Amino acid sequence: GTEQGLAALHKRTSVEQNLRAVATLKALDVMFQFGFMLVDPASTFESVRGNVNFLRAIVGDGSAAAVFCRMVPYDGTPIREALARSGRLRGDACRPGYDFLDPRLEDFWDELVGLTSLNGRVEGYGAVSAPLNWAWNEAAVMARLFPALDGLEAYRARLRALTRAANAMLFDVIEDVARTHAEGGPHGWSVATLERVYARLESEMLAGRNGFVARHQAALLEAMAAGPA
Repeated sequence: GTEQGLAALHKRTSVEQNLRAVATLKALDVMFQFGFMLVDPASTFESVRGNVNFLRAIVGDGSAAAVFCRMVPYDGTPIREALARSGRLRGDACRPGYDFLDPRLEDFWDELVGLTSLNGRVEGYGAVSAPLNWAWNEAAVMARLFPALDGLEAYRARLRALTRAANAMLFDVIEDVARTHAEGGPHGWSVATLERVYARLESEMLAGRNGFVARHQAALLEAMAAGPA
């Protein structure tokens, strides 16, 4: 999401190209998902804010549930060798890691992991991003492969609203926790607070999804039984 990060990871693309790619998919009504490295060995608190701004630009509208991870320096990659030469490489081949240039970022990342159930890689085993993206996949299949279903657009609009709310809260958490570690002061977030909100969002998503599928179960089963046209 920043030119600095793209250059550090040798992505050979620009922020503007990435934004245009997402805009093209949206214009074509093509569902998309993504992986996103929020932090890497060259990260600063400024780059974290830039990455959150990028995420807001591509999925702030609720078009997909936001996910993120920490860049992992795998064996055989130039960035791992550079970290080794500089003395910043940590861990082993199974769990490689590194020191940030700004040690405050390690504390930021550790707290963010604890708050958002990261489990070391992707936001979300305890969060709502996985079921939301699952629901988006199912809705895309129904839209493309089955007969027109009454209320599908309304269901997708509701799914978009729930995804937008989940993303907005996640972005606020990242920014507030980063601000605390960069500037000091409390941020006000807790695991209990996030769990309550995620549980409510997931419950609303499942109620909407199950209700929609139940209303159209006969048509869906008939279409599947008929097979390809």
